[in-house]
Amino acid sequence: MQEAFVKITEQAKAYLEMKGELSSGLNLINSTNLEYFPVKHKAEIFRIKGDFLLKLNDSEGANLAYSNAISLFKNLPKGWISWGNYCDMAYKDGHDEIWLEYAVSCFLQGIKFGVSNSRSHLARVLFLLSFDTPSEPVGRSFDKYLDQIPHWVWLSWIPQLLLSLQRTEAPHCKLVLLKIATVYPQALYYWLRTYLLERRDVANKSELGRMTMAQQRMQQNSGGNLPPDNQVNQVTQSGSGIGSHDGSNSHGQDPERSNVTENSVQTGNDQPMQQSSSSISDSGQSAMRRNGSLGLVASAASAFDAAKDIMETLRSKHANLAGELEVLLTEIGSRFVTLPEERLLAVVNALLHRCYKYPTATTAEVPQSLKKELSGVCRACFSADAVNKHVDFVRDYKQDFERDLDPESTTTFPATLSELTERLKHWKNILQSNVEDRFPAVLKLEEESKVLRDFHMVDVEIPGQYFSDQEIAPDHTVKLDRVGADVPIVRRHGSSFRRLTLIGSDGSQRHFIVQTSLTPNARSDERILQLFRVMNQMFDKHKESRRRHICIHTPIIIPVWSQVRMVEDDLMYNTFLEVYENHCARNDREPDLPITYFKEQLNQAISGQISPEAVVDLRLQAYNDITKSLVADGIFSQYMYKTLPSGNHMWAFKKQFAIQLALSSFMSFMLQIGGRSPNKILFAKNTGKIFQTDFHPAYDVNGMIEFSEPVPFRLTRNMQAFFSHFGVEGLIVSAMCAAAQAVVSPKQTQHLWYQLAMFFRDELLSWSWRRPLGMPLAPAAGGGSMNPTDFKYKVTTNVENVIGRISGIAPQCFSEEEENATDPPQSVQRGVTELVDAALLPRNLCMMDPTWHPWF
Repeated sequence: MQEAFVKITEQAKAYLEMKGELSSGLNLINSTNLEYFPVKHKAEIFRIKGDFLLKLNDSEGANLAYSNAISLFKNLPKGWISWGNYCDMAYKDGHDEIWLEYAVSCFLQGIKFGVSNSRSHLARVLFLLSFDTPSEPVGRSFDKYLDQIPHWVWLSWIPQLLLSLQRTEAPHCKLVLLKIATVYPQALYYWLRTYLLERRDVANKSELGRMTMAQQRMQQNSGGNLPPDNQVNQVTQSGSGIGSHDGSNSHGQDPERSNVTENSVQTGNDQPMQQSSSSISDSGQSAMRRNGSLGLVASAASAFDAAKDIMETLRSKHANLAGELEVLLTEIGSRFVTLPEERLLAVVNALLHRCYKYPTATTAEVPQSLKKELSGVCRACFSADAVNKHVDFVRDYKQDFERDLDPESTTTFPATLSELTERLKHWKNILQSNVEDRFPAVLKLEEESKVLRDFHMVDVEIPGQYFSDQEIAPDHTVKLDRVGADVPIVRRHGSSFRRLTLIGSDGSQRHFIVQTSLTPNARSDERILQLFRVMNQMFDKHKESRRRHICIHTPIIIPVWSQVRMVEDDLMYNTFLEVYENHCARNDREPDLPITYFKEQLNQAISGQISPEAVVDLRLQAYNDITKSLVADGIFSQYMYKTLPSGNHMWAFKKQFAIQLALSSFMSFMLQIGGRSPNKILFAKNTGKIFQTDFHPAYDVNGMIEFSEPVPFRLTRNMQAFFSHFGVEGLIVSAMCAAAQAVVSPKQTQHLWYQLAMFFRDELLSWSWRRPLGMPLAPAAGGGSMNPTDFKYKVTTNVENVIGRISGIAPQCFSEEEENATDPPQSVQRGVTELVDAALLPRNLCMMDPTWHPWF
């Protein structure tokens, strides 16, 4: 009977896919004698019958067939999911809320009995819950079936559930988090602790935030600008936070916490709600939903209370574990931060980049905004606090630094931008040599943290074991045995990090670098890695991507404090810019020479003496001069030939590196992520795996993805020379096509839609909270004035745009009748080939910012 069942189902599925064969398929199923089949097989055949009837627009018949399938065999996950899809469709057609409730019930039942594919519907359930209607049909179903769903399926959704504590769905999400806290405490602890620390200030200052908003609104109504104090304060704060991930992503923004205060605690009537999330009444909730801003009904204070309840539950159930984790995180967050010299070096490096980026002639006066930033840096780095804490640092540097770079020292401050650039270079060299000479390359754990050296951990696990979307028994995880005795200092482009080695109970070693002074965008890195993990599962289910072993590298990021995190590091990591700097050092060249040459060539263009067309020609001329005389195209190839031991290694590295680069390029294009300067591209010299830092989209004032670069992704001369023409056309183009095809295949496109919707939901929530003080409010932008309908529109528009871009480059499947429609026939890889050509075109490359190193 098994063979007969397989034959019938496969035949029926083939009919379902073929054009004009629906009636034949339905006849096949209707003529099948079901008497001898076991119940499970009968139910599956009824489910397939429902699919046929649905395609033939017989929705009543389809509903009946799905109902029969489930009546016959209740534990049929595919049956529940198909019925859920039908109910969701019925809701979209008629907007009758009962169908929405049925749909969520079916999806949750499918997940309960489920296979791995049914878990993909969790994103859909959470999206429907986020935008539930006032009578809460989704919430009712959610609470009803929550207890029946295995706890581990929620583990990969912890960041989304925590963010939801500040929205209308807070009571439902709190229940899930309480369950996770009791069964999987270590999967939740790091994120929950950081969330509490971030929200604590917000909860305490909600009244202050309300007053600030009122004041801001008055200023906007009167047409006045922000007072200068605010701007100065902003610059000071940005100055102190410049030494961030790579020293070049500092924004003139306040840290996320303060913006949350000003933007997110507002409800529709300007009163911060003081109820705790668990006691929000139904009527109150629906009323608030109607006039609430961005659905942020649960105010910062009630979100903080809810998170505190969850933490108390976790601590009461796992007191010893919570104590151990607290000691570990407190030590890491306080003992392994950078020193003031290292922070100043990162700031100087960032300011130097800022000078290169300014669209001002090198002979012109230093721009006012840059002067403000410099005075903010001087105040922040040599503040009263620094004078007390770091006496030697202030004594060594304060006087000279302020003489050279403080705009208030009018007699000694540089007159032109080029002079300022030279001074910053001089300071960068001084600080770099001091940092490298004075501090050892490897620190000893016993000197840095005696607590961690002597600490005997019993229950703590190696972090990051719950990301696999597989069931993990808590007693089967790898425990943390000890922290490695050596703590190397990793220096990359002006930034310094401490690298910790966590040694597991099975002898394995995991390396993490401790990053400090994070920008408000740091959480976006975690969200994008979460999206990548989901896409890796999609790549694994599609034959073209699976046979090419397409898989995005997803290192683990563990938040420690709101401004500190641990990022998994590879001992063999190198940045693309280090390859170039290494080449310059060997040949005794100035690495920034091409940038200064390019800027000088453009001086006449900036002063407005020539037409826009001539500017492009001027840039192209400067670009060509640099490629001819300053930067060769074989630098990367030469470096890799010297690094790798043999031709076999080179072949394997080249293949893996090409696939990783293709995936990074695909993601850059899909999510319109720019700013891929070579210092942000890390690659492992042994495996070719790539990790991009600060890899997340930017948003305009309306919450739409903002992208204005002439090239779709980074594929420059040195990479092209390394892969050769065959590598670019063969490996990179085909890998990008396979990746695009995998995620928009008929089975996956629906899952991708909801995964992206949850990604953009969280991104836009954070975006609305961290909007800088000076940014004007567009008609529907900003946390204070965006209602749930606008918010949903922004999310869905961004998702549709992303899926439209992928569909535009994915190879299409044509049936035999359609194949001859175009004459001559077009290549299936045409979309990707055009993107690669645009990325390599000198006329596009020369329009890029000089700090992007388009010539390398």
